Amino acid sequence: MIGIIQKVLLDLLEETGGAPLVTDVLRRAEVPEDVTYRIDQNYSDDEFHRLLQASGEATGLSESELCVLYAKAFLTRARELFPRFFEMSSSSEEFLLRQATIHAVMASGLKTSEDRKAVTDKFSAEQVRPGFVRVSYRSANKLCELYKALAHEVASLYGEKLQISCEHCMKRGDAECRFAINWQTPRSVHSSGMAVAPV
Repeated sequence: MIGIIQKVLLDLLEETGGAPLVTDVLRRAEVPEDVTYRIDQNYSDDEFHRLLQASGEATGLSESELCVLYAKAFLTRARELFPRFFEMSSSSEEFLLRQATIHAVMASGLKTSEDRKAVTDKFSAEQVRPGFVRVSYRSANKLCELYKALAHEVASLYGEKLQISCEHCMKRGDAECRFAINWQTPRSVHSSGMAVAPV
């Protein structure tokens, strides 16, 4: 998992509860207190899951509540680091269709081809028709709640609203998670090249 994921979580915890909360979460997750996450390196998926679980235990928040807060924090950071990703899309539909490509760009700095492939293979998206996008998410991390929170937050950035239904879910034993995303006010998307088939 790319280090920006863990870094955003620790930054969010520090903004929320200061250094004591960060220390508490790191101890619960059995992660060294002097850990430093780099955005150009890959880290253990299991470690992130331990951090997420420890964050819930330390704050009393559910996974869904944590994902909503995290989505806001992550997109704030992403807009600082990669503003062009947001500028090149005129709607949240365009952005989510480009997510697989964005994901690949973020993974391009990883050192090994295996690490890069592990990231780029997670998402694919296709526009079924304007205002309706289907996204496939294939990851042993099973962070589908986080994907849904991120999608809603992306829509909010563009002043839009969307609805997501889960057609398949790995937590229910399916081979992948598949989301059907509908916009209440569809906008035409001129990005057929991006529908190459979206964490």
